[in-house]
Amino acid sequence: MKIGLLNAYAYNPGSEDFQQEYGPMFQRFFREHFPSDFILEEYNVTQRSWPNSLQECDGWIIGASQHSVHDKNSWITKLMEFACACHFNQKPLIGIGFGHQVIAHALGGEVNKSRKGWGAGVRDFKIRQQKPWMTPELTGCSLNFSHKDQVDMLPGEATLLAGDGFCLHQMYAVGDHVLALQGHPEYDQVFMQAWLSENKKNLTEACHEQVLASLGQPTDSSVVGDWMRQFFMLT
Repeated sequence: MKIGLLNAYAYNPGSEDFQQEYGPMFQRFFREHFPSDFILEEYNVTQRSWPNSLQECDGWIIGASQHSVHDKNSWITKLMEFACACHFNQKPLIGIGFGHQVIAHALGGEVNKSRKGWGAGVRDFKIRQQKPWMTPELTGCSLNFSHKDQVDMLPGEATLLAGDGFCLHQMYAVGDHVLALQGHPEYDQVFMQAWLSENKKNLTEACHEQVLASLGQPTDSSVVGDWMRQFFMLT
């Protein structure tokens, strides 16, 4: 099975910016949780690298970004059109972080800047509903986060799977062909430390200390990686 990663992390390829590590980090995450007969094809959409059609891969993942769905970039508009096409054709699609917001916005939901500030570091949230591919089952989940925007209203066809008081719509599904989650199972400790160093100037002192203290805590990224694999296998 061939899975396409629409990598929306914009960076300058000639720089030492930590953000260029996103693609290799996702490749490592993919290899850890998907069998060898799964292939990950990466498209750097901010660099105008796009698939020729939906049929180029068996399923798709829209990954993280430092951008907002409200930014005026042509590639963001194109990404939303791609999400709509996947939904219309019931093509398996996973959205992570920014991708989670892109899908919600494209399908008629609402994405806004959080009034609570940054959701960052290791955070816990509650599982509200189970799907067949969510094995092993969890009642609560911990993942790395880094978001200012969040989904305030789900698309009309969506089913809420997880949330908490900070972000009500942490995880949702649309039919059997769309999975979206705000947290980042693909983020590793090195990436989060680099993210925190880069964004320290944008965080309050209290938020910075909270994020820094959380980074040593365990996460359920391995379980969520298994969920993603099973989602593609059962869809």
